[in-house]
This record gives sequence, C-alpha cells and structure tokens, in this order.
Amino acid sequence: MYIDFADEKVRYEKLPGGYISWVDIVTGTNYCMKMDDYEKKFKKIVDDISIMGSDEIYEYLKNDVDEIPYIRPYKDKKDVKAPSLKDAATLAVCFAYAMDNSNDVRLEMYHHFFEIEKSQSESINTALKMVDMLALGGKFEDSIRNADIKIIKGGVYKTKKYIVENNDIKCLRGSSYLLDNINRVRIPDYFKRRFIPESIIYCGGGNVFAVVPDNDIDIDYDLERLYEDVTITAQSAFISYKTTLKDLLNDYKEVIRDCEEMLEDRKKLKLYLNVDPNCGDINKGIEDKDMVINEIMHKPIESGAKLICKFCNLRDAHYTIRTSEGEKGVCLSCLHKIEAGTHAKSGFHEDFQRMHLKKFGQGQYGGKKVQGLDEIGAFKNNGYMALIYGDGNNFGNIIKNIKNVYEMMYFSRKAESSAFKATLEAIRKGYEIEGEEIPFEVIELGGDDIFIITPAKSSLAMASKLIETFDMEFQNKSDINKSANVTMSIGVAISKYSTPIRNMFELANKLLKKAKSYSKKMDNKIGTVSFAVLESNMYLELDRDKGSNYDFIHQGILNYTWIDMTKLINLVLKMKESKKMMKNHIYKLRDAASMMLPLEFKLFYMYDRSRSNIEDIEKGLVEIANGCFEEGLFRLSGENGMEYHSPWYDITEIWDYV
Repeated sequence: MYIDFADEKVRYEKLPGGYISWVDIVTGTNYCMKMDDYEKKFKKIVDDISIMGSDEIYEYLKNDVDEIPYIRPYKDKKDVKAPSLKDAATLAVCFAYAMDNSNDVRLEMYHHFFEIEKSQSESINTALKMVDMLALGGKFEDSIRNADIKIIKGGVYKTKKYIVENNDIKCLRGSSYLLDNINRVRIPDYFKRRFIPESIIYCGGGNVFAVVPDNDIDIDYDLERLYEDVTITAQSAFISYKTTLKDLLNDYKEVIRDCEEMLEDRKKLKLYLNVDPNCGDINKGIEDKDMVINEIMHKPIESGAKLICKFCNLRDAHYTIRTSEGEKGVCLSCLHKIEAGTHAKSGFHEDFQRMHLKKFGQGQYGGKKVQGLDEIGAFKNNGYMALIYGDGNNFGNIIKNIKNVYEMMYFSRKAESSAFKATLEAIRKGYEIEGEEIPFEVIELGGDDIFIITPAKSSLAMASKLIETFDMEFQNKSDINKSANVTMSIGVAISKYSTPIRNMFELANKLLKKAKSYSKKMDNKIGTVSFAVLESNMYLELDRDKGSNYDFIHQGILNYTWIDMTKLINLVLKMKESKKMMKNHIYKLRDAASMMLPLEFKLFYMYDRSRSNIEDIEKGLVEIANGCFEEGLFRLSGENGMEYHSPWYDITEIWDYV
C-alpha cells in the first residue's frame, strides 16, 4: 500500500501512473507523490534559494522544506529507501568542504546541487557523485577523490543528576535552559565560526556528531570546556576521530563503532579529571544574547568561611544571593542555573506556540508558563503535580542498525521532532479536557527523552496522548499490522507540589523502568505507562506484595499500555458520571482486596455486586483486562504463573486526577 505524501488519508494499493514512490528510512512507510507536484516543490525551492546566501539556504532547508525525497539517483526506480532532499543537499556541501576546506564552496555547491548554476570544480562534482552513490548504497572506488577528515562525537551525560539537584524552579528551569542553549545555539555557533554549519550531522538531545576537514584544532577540548564554563558541573565527553571521507561512507558502522569505544574510554578517563565546581570566573559562559543580562553581580563569601550551598546542599557556597527568605549562600553551579532561570526566555513555550501556529493556525496551544511549582500544584485547587518522565523503546537497536550518514541525520531529526510534537499534543489534550490553559514546565526534551512537570489533574490522560502521538510518528502507515519501530514508555509520579523534585524523579525513574519492562514483554509493539501516587515525602515501595502467586492479591496493575490506560481513564469518568459506584464504595472494595485471599474476596464481591447494577462497569473492566476479569479481580499472567490483581487499587489511585 502507498500513502499519498500530500494527504496521508489517501492510500493506493498500486502506484498510480505519473507518481514517484519511496520508502521512509525510519518507519518503513511506502510514500508516493505526483511527479508534477514534486517538480513544483523542487522548482519553488530552486526559486527561493537562488536569491539567498549560503547561511540563509542552510536555515531555509532546515526549517522550511518538507521531507521530500532526493530522487535524482533513481528516477526510474521505485520503493527505494530515499534520503531526504534537505539531507542530500547538506551532505553535498559537507563533503565538498571536507575536500576543499574553504567556505567559498558552500554557495557554489548549493547552486550546483539544485542545478541553478553548474560548476566545473572537481570537489563539487565529486561531492555530488558521493551523495548520489550513497543514496544508491554503492561503494566508492579508489579512483574517486578522497579527503582526510575528523569525526567529532560526544555530548553531555548523567544530565538528570545535574538537573534535579534541588527543588527551586529557577534552578530547574535554568539547568534545562543552559543545556538546551548549548545544544541548540552555542555548539552550532561554534561550528559556524570555526567551520561551516553543514559540518554538523546532528546536534540534539545532548549529543553531537560532526564531520570536518582534518585540522590541528582541539575541538573535543573546546566543546568540553564550553560545558564546563556554562554549566560548571554538567558532565560531558567528546572525541576527535581521524579517518577519511571514503572510509566514513564505505565502512560507516565500523567507523562509528570505533568512535563509540573511544568515547567510552574518554568518559572513564574523565572520572579522574573532575573540574573544581567552585573555581572559575563568575560570569564566564553565562553571557548570552537570549538573556537580558550582561554581568552577574553577587557578593563573594569571605575566604575561609565554610558554608554549604543552600540550593543543592552538595557543594561549598562561594557567593551570597538575595531571596524572598533573605540572603543565602550559593555555589557557582547553582548560581549559573538561577541566573539563567531568572533571565532566560522560555524557549520551549515559544517553540510549542510556533509549532501550533504552523499546524493549526491561530489560537492558544493550551500551555501556560509558570513562575513556580506552586502554580502547577494550584491548578484546579488540587495541590498535586505530576512528573512525567518518558524514554523511547528500541532506540538502541535502531541506531545499531543504521547503515549510513543519511539514515543517522534523518533518524536524529525525526526523534527530536517527534518528542516536541508528542509533548505539544499532550498539553493540547489537557487543555481540551480541562477547558483552560495547562501550567507546565519542560525540564528536558530531546531525542527520545521527555521530562516535564504538569498538574496532577489530567496528567495520565496527557501521558497517554504523549505516548500515542510518539508511537504513531514511528508507525509504518502503509502496513498498519506491522508494529512501530520505536515506541515510548513513561513513568508518572504524582505528589504534592512541595515534594522534592529529586524524590519525585527517583520514583518516576523506577516507574519508567517498570513500564519499559512491560513494553519489552510485548516486544515493544506499543508504548506503556506506569504510575504511582506519593501521598507524603516518605519512600514509596513499588514492589509491595510478597508471597506465592495464589495466596494474595496484588495491589493493582500499575503498568498499562497507553490504549488500556485510556480505557481505564474513560471508565473512571463514566463511573463518576453515572454515580453507580461512589468513591467510598470503591475504597471499600480496594481495602477488602488488600486484606482477603482471592477466594474470600470473590465471595465478598459477588455479594456486593448482587446489590448493585454495575454491569456496564464490569464490561469496561473486562475490556481493559482483555477478558481476564473474574469476580472483581484481574487474573493475569505473571513471572511464575497466573496472578490476581485488584483493579480497585488503580481506580482509587487515579480517581482524583482524571
């Protein structure tokens, strides 16, 4: 089946005449498009870039050109895994620059690629031949001109440790901003100043992969130093790997494997090269065009005074800062976070607004920027907030099987755009349910990593929508029976807004692992969610139940596919609306299930059911459990056989948050 690229609702069993077809590299979807429409799109691109400079062309291709395929190498073929046109053009410039090491090649290469003006340059013609052969999966012969290059690979790691050091909203927002700003602004600017922006194969989710001509610049050192100057304590590692352009293209997997091994060695070495988190210029690295600040002016603590930072409680305080609670000692790392969180623009909210306008036109996208976590907790006067922590399933296998640079460029871009789209759709879902803007804070968003804080109200519906959108982005649309290559699992921790973020994150991380384990049991065919409500700051034991399979009832399932979670939410809403089972009635069933043996509870439930008209509610529970519902209990397959689970526990857990 072929999906019409212009309108994905239109499908064809056979490729119509006058159409071109190609296979999406990531999802495997068979797309098609009228050749006339393709040529019109191509002509518009040519007309637009013919009056642009090279920097403008680069930004235009990145932001304003659809993911139409690069078809020149195989015009007479069909169902080919075609690279994106924008990737082919960018790589052609990257290859030409690797051979010539001159900025002048950029505009000439773009014009040659789009047939605006033909070039006689050897490097430009060779670069075009390279992108064509790479698209066809061919090998490069020795007769083709080669070039010595450096691969730059690396990024930031253990980011959560850096982000969730404390509960202050300015520190959370600031740490998020600083990492995102390095990744999306400062590193691209570095390559633009030192080399060309087309040298970057990808730069997202805290990871960087770039190809530059061989040189004497210590790029890996520069990028690690950038993280140290700006964040002080975030951990990063980069390597420079020397090879040839031909080896990168012919033996991509071997080259990348060598780079990864070298990067792991670098991380191990950095364990012994920690930077002193209290040394450095207070202003170095913090100045940025997106922040309304030129210089940080705070009083240094007198030499010899031993104070602990009141924000992270981890490092020595070397400065004092004024707060609503008076002056507090602060370390340099937290100070940078606070200044960034105070003065930086909220880039994520602006990005979501732009995405919404582009897709839906005018109107509010549904989100609302907050000044503090108390605003999130105050939503609907509930006092509770949710930490939603998501991670992609099967990403490692997909990346491991990537065969060339084209696939890596497209996959990394697809992953990042899918994370943004899924988060936007989740916020819109909450807006639709609640009828008002959802206050939220994005802590981390990139690659397959999603970390946001929302009100507890409707958080599970938002999490389900987030998973659904992300999963659908990776679905093979031309073969709906084929599972998605990538899915999303999410852990949702719900607690009072005053609960330390570190505690909530630890809980969400454990829930995420349970959700991922559940998804793995189903061969990662669908995204999953695991949730828990933390009623106090005390530690929550997730594996509460002990004993053999038949002598107790598990307290709930806690793990659901996004489809079953949606069913559970709808069932609770139905129960609230019908009032056939009030909250105190469900609590009675939950408490009985927690104290009785399965047979005892079944008898108790049968007696209770005889006094109530709840057939439609039972039908909903049967559907959620795929038929495995017996006298008030789910009977599901466990590690050691069949197990009983109480649905009433899960229902009471989410009752107040749907």
